[in-house]
Amino acid sequence: MKKLILSLFTLTLSLTALGQQAGDNFVIKTSEAGKTTEWSLAGDSKNGDISTIKHKSNQLILYAKGYEGIEWATYDIDKIESITFNVFHKGSYVEESAAQAVKNMGIGTNFGNCTDVVAMWMNMNSNSVTDFEKAWGQEPTTKPMVDFLKKNGFNSVRIPVTWFQHMKEDGTVDEAWMNRIQEIVDYVIDNGMYCILNVHHDTGADDKDVKHWIKADEANYNENKEKFESLWTQIATRFKNYDQHLLFEGYNEMLDADNTWNAPKNASSYKGLNGYAQSFVNAVRATGGNNETRNLIINTYAAANGDDVLNNLVIPTDKVDGHIAVEVHTYDPWDWFAQKGKWDASCSNEIKNMFTRLNKKFISKGIPCIIGEYGTHGSKSVSKTSSASEIQAAADQAADIVKQAKAYGVATFYWMSIFSEKDRTVPQWTLPTVVEAMKKAYNE
Repeated sequence: MKKLILSLFTLTLSLTALGQQAGDNFVIKTSEAGKTTEWSLAGDSKNGDISTIKHKSNQLILYAKGYEGIEWATYDIDKIESITFNVFHKGSYVEESAAQAVKNMGIGTNFGNCTDVVAMWMNMNSNSVTDFEKAWGQEPTTKPMVDFLKKNGFNSVRIPVTWFQHMKEDGTVDEAWMNRIQEIVDYVIDNGMYCILNVHHDTGADDKDVKHWIKADEANYNENKEKFESLWTQIATRFKNYDQHLLFEGYNEMLDADNTWNAPKNASSYKGLNGYAQSFVNAVRATGGNNETRNLIINTYAAANGDDVLNNLVIPTDKVDGHIAVEVHTYDPWDWFAQKGKWDASCSNEIKNMFTRLNKKFISKGIPCIIGEYGTHGSKSVSKTSSASEIQAAADQAADIVKQAKAYGVATFYWMSIFSEKDRTVPQWTLPTVVEAMKKAYNE
């Protein structure tokens, strides 16, 4: 380590050319009981805003901005274990409205069953981040996978992330998990694509093994408000300097305490959901940086799209106008793939009715909408082993939804099966017929 440090700091290292932004920092770890000290590059640390680092003899000397004639802090090089820089400048931030962002997203897909895994037989103490990613049969996400999407006409990726198995008792997110999520986000952002990052299976339907901690329930909200806000503070702080291509989605398919789909059993459940939505916006905005105007996404109850859940969703109060979008999911008509085997006029009409509702409630009032998930789910789903007629039916569905969505300026994200499992590593489409239908519908 000494040789490394010496090579890095043989010359004076000026930090002023980095164009520092709030949140940029570096951490020096020493052998003195593993002591770490965080030094700011942008004036937001109590320890000092460092502009210059010099190597002299066996010492590393830090100079603070505005006090370059004073040795602000001195380190014995032999006691330095590591120096880690955190400079997150992901493009030049250009403020755009949520409506503009949604229109610019084009067609998208989900990297599902990867970082959203819930595997109660696993834990962070004995299993690696990669083990979690692979637990539901997918291959870990790589940059070539994202490059492939970009090259083939996709401009947006939704990254579902489950956090609770990667959080300590005090609510702190495991650093290895946060770093891996950032790595995947970077694959998307570095391609100039839009990226939606969310809190995923922290919500959902309980079973005998999993009790989800976020519920559309007023008592649940009151109990977990601080934990939820802390989670989003951590996420938002890590990504505060990313450009406008990154959007945050507060939660996925939030259900009531009875795990009821479509609409809650009791209207009071909406108070819990709307409370979480407001807490999400508040927590993100409070982190500053680009998050002050970053576009944010809230979901309806269960991400459903019926009149009841649309009418009971309260758009959070925000200190900036035009930076909130609403997300819903659609697998309607439910189980059509198994029961009909084709996408017909009645199926299309259900989608038409959904967009009519979304337009009446949100789009016509300047609040953009996103179809965060759609596909053939039910008792049977399309796959590469499906018959040609079944694959064509899935293609017809995708084309219809994309076409109708584009007419309303709505972005669409297919739920993963078009690009899945070993096909991701080639990379190649799992369902090329479906993809081509989507692209054709969007480009018409």
